[in-house]
Amino acid sequence: MESLTGNLLVASTLTTDPILARGVCLLVHDDQENVIGVMLNRPMHPNPQALMALLGEQIDASDESATDDADDETKHRLPGLIPHNAAAAIQGPSTAYSPVGMVHFGGPLSGPVVAIHQLSEYAEAETGHGIYVAAQKQHLEGLVNKQPGPYRLIIGHLGWETERLNAELESGLWHLVPATADIVFENADEMWPRLIRRATSQSVARWIGFPDFVGNAELN
Repeated sequence: MESLTGNLLVASTLTTDPILARGVCLLVHDDQENVIGVMLNRPMHPNPQALMALLGEQIDASDESATDDADDETKHRLPGLIPHNAAAAIQGPSTAYSPVGMVHFGGPLSGPVVAIHQLSEYAEAETGHGIYVAAQKQHLEGLVNKQPGPYRLIIGHLGWETERLNAELESGLWHLVPATADIVFENADEMWPRLIRRATSQSVARWIGFPDFVGNAELN
């Protein structure tokens, strides 16, 4: 089966869970048994420097790996990091959610602080064309201190057994869309509305066995 890494999960209108509703998730790891992803449009208030100082021990531990085993991660939750109103977290002026220097809630499962960005020299892995993942301390510090381009610092993640995620896709809870840099670094409040039209058309085309007839349309 082809890896799902490098794709986006776009929550359909059937998804009502407040953490997932109107969410966009980047899939960063797929070992054929478990899939790991991070939410992209759940901004949080702390700035990266303050959060990195607060979570210094967690960042030091991130030197070991960017993606721990999903089964182990399900034992650890991140209470207190979920926005008080996840649906409201993606509302508001676009300027408030610039991907440069913004901290995002990636999901309720704990793990190392990670950054999604566009520079290979600050990365341990690539997920999607030109989209990189960093978890090592020196890479995170380089991104925060030098700010060489757009990035998102992400706390927490989502995880599924592959069969469960496939079932959620089949039931229409998610639409699957290839990740591109322009989408991944879109302002958080604009990301889901711009994606859902294209995502819906692609899913319908796939379900009825036709090519994506509007895949090249602008996201508007």
